[in-house]
Amino acid sequence: MASASTATATGGIATGEGTFVGKRAMLIVTAGGWAEHYSPRGSNGPIDDILFPIQHGMLFYPGFEVLPPLVFYRTDKTDAGQFADQCAALAERLDTLWQTEPIPFRRQNHGDYLIPSLTLRPELAPGQSGLAVHLRSE
Repeated sequence: MASASTATATGGIATGEGTFVGKRAMLIVTAGGWAEHYSPRGSNGPIDDILFPIQHGMLFYPGFEVLPPLVFYRTDKTDAGQFADQCAALAERLDTLWQTEPIPFRRQNHGDYLIPSLTLRPELAPGQSGLAVHLRSE
């Protein structure tokens, strides 16, 4: 349960502590580009950054444990053999949902963020910025 000061500062909602706690979510994404296009130096940027607003803002925020996404690249060029491989990859992910570690997003009210500004404490990931700082590294 959020403290009174946290609830006031955040409108009563705390990131990662909503009504979907205990449930899991996973994105399954298709992309026309190559995997390299969605890399840190690729023209589209890292796929994790592209998906962050959905995975963190829409799924983690209300409490889901968010699993790493299953991404299929160059789907506009998929042939029958590749499609079979993708089906097998999906089946394996579904079979291992409960063994897969969730993305380690930081929880809002567990001491990593200053309240009420909701900014990451300066001693955590010093000198770093970007979306990756919102992942626990321990």
